Amino acid sequence: MSELDHALHALRAHPGVEHVLVLGRDGLLIQHAGDPSLDAETLSAMVPGVAQSARALGEAAGAGAASTVVARMARGVAVVSVLSDEILLAVLLRDGVGFAPLLHEVGARRDALARLV
Repeated sequence: MSELDHALHALRAHPGVEHVLVLGRDGLLIQHAGDPSLDAETLSAMVPGVAQSARALGEAAGAGAASTVVARMARGVAVVSVLSDEILLAVLLRDGVGFAPLLHEVGARRDALARLV
């Protein structure tokens, strides 16, 4: 197992995490840790739009570019994090699970995760 696989599986070990995806800014999937029933390629294609919209919102508000976006959905939560200018991370969690420790870990390991890609 590669270092990237180990890092993604460590994130997936957080309570409630069902999927961890690493993708390029172009939406192409690089790596997925999670149940293979997810259409990870289609989901990856949608993530850059979320990141771009959050960046534009932050800049328009005068708060700078967004580095992490959290979206609460009807049956879960999606966390999208910018790892570098080229790489994004998406994490899908079950609904009703706290994810503050996950956000802290992603923030603390952002550069290290980007280097593994």
